Amino acid sequence: MKNTKNSGNDVDYILIVEDSPTQAEQLQHLINNHNYKTVVAKNGKTALSVIQQNKPSLVISDIMMPEMNGYELCKEIKSDETTMDIPVILLTSLTRSEDVLEGISCGADNFITKPYRNDYLISHVEQILVNRNIQKSERIRVGVEIVFGGKRRFITSTQQQMLTLLISTYEAAVQRNNELMQTQDELLTLNEHLESIVNERTKELLDEISVRKHAEEEIKKLNESLEQRVIQRTEQLEAVNKELEAFSYSVSHDLRTPLRHINGYIGLFLENRSSQLTEEELGYLTVVSDSAVEMSHLIDALLSFSRLNHTNLLKTPINTSRLINQGLQLFEDEIKERGIAIKIEPLPETFGDYQLMHQVWTNFLSNAIKYTSKKTQPVIEIGSYTKNNETVFFIKDNGAGFDMQYADKLFGVFQRLHSQNEFEGIGIGLANVNRIINRHNGRCWAQGEIDGGATFYFSLPSETVVSSS
Repeated sequence: MKNTKNSGNDVDYILIVEDSPTQAEQLQHLINNHNYKTVVAKNGKTALSVIQQNKPSLVISDIMMPEMNGYELCKEIKSDETTMDIPVILLTSLTRSEDVLEGISCGADNFITKPYRNDYLISHVEQILVNRNIQKSERIRVGVEIVFGGKRRFITSTQQQMLTLLISTYEAAVQRNNELMQTQDELLTLNEHLESIVNERTKELLDEISVRKHAEEEIKKLNESLEQRVIQRTEQLEAVNKELEAFSYSVSHDLRTPLRHINGYIGLFLENRSSQLTEEELGYLTVVSDSAVEMSHLIDALLSFSRLNHTNLLKTPINTSRLINQGLQLFEDEIKERGIAIKIEPLPETFGDYQLMHQVWTNFLSNAIKYTSKKTQPVIEIGSYTKNNETVFFIKDNGAGFDMQYADKLFGVFQRLHSQNEFEGIGIGLANVNRIINRHNGRCWAQGEIDGGATFYFSLPSETVVSSS
């Protein structure tokens, strides 16, 4: 690719030998801008062909190239009588002493290290072109054999060539030294700036640490105070609970005797005097007797609820499916009579108190059977699933259901969402279930809708689940 721009001088053209298209284009653009014609060859072999056709005034060659490198090209040029007077500038990123000696050995006229300044390269191009006539007249070459780095070299360069190479090497060294000094100054300035930033940040961190330590001390004091208050409050609550439980147990126990007396004397009275009473009077006494029986049941339930907190847990592996089947046997006649469909999924074994877990399932089964009593096709489903390190069991029915706005009352003592006339009960069964599950580190909840059935859930920690049963 030859540039045909008129140079305005006696230079025919400058041959650029470079295998990198980008670098070749940059170099050609730089030289063309200084009124020199240029031709580009992509390697040493191509360059020799161009030289044989038309001798250039100067060759500027890269060293590291395929097929024929810059050293080999320079040797070929300098060993041929017809081309030996062509000045050669070698461009390279190599900076070892051996590289410089290799350049001298092959007869190069100049040795410029990459990266270079544009003005530096142009000044050397102009200098060589000005001195080329001197080099043409200096035909006497002195052969010198030297050994450097363990390698023998024979140098035939002219004195002018060696002087130019040494000067250019010195200039490159000076330039590199200046660059290093400038870099060192910049690093020193940067280091001082960084040191200032580090000192400033260190001060900020120390201040932050001081503030944080103060905050941690305050938090520690607050935690200690809060912990002490929690301990005191817990002790107070435990004492109150014990008093309430003792009071509940005492009242329940003490009420049993007068209730037995009431039931006993009313029974005797009705047995001996019923013929002397009117129907209305008999009705009154029957209500009193029935109320006394109901009161007795409530007292028994309250005592049972009170005892749950004092019962020691005797945990053993429990076959859940077998436990449920035992509970279903208690209602076997009613299940058959009403044609209740019971669907039980495979269930995992658990680890807990057998008697208490039996009470849980019996209560859930009893409720499901009771609240489906008005359904023509009652269905009860039992299953389980695992979620968030918990195993959740559920029992679902298609019975009376309940209003979800009262769901938080389901597991309270003596809380009922249906009247006694609709469904019998005293409202303590689910409270017992909730307390039992709580003692097993689980929880209870429910979902339902009026006349749309209900689903009762309870969870147990996954570590208490053994395997599928």
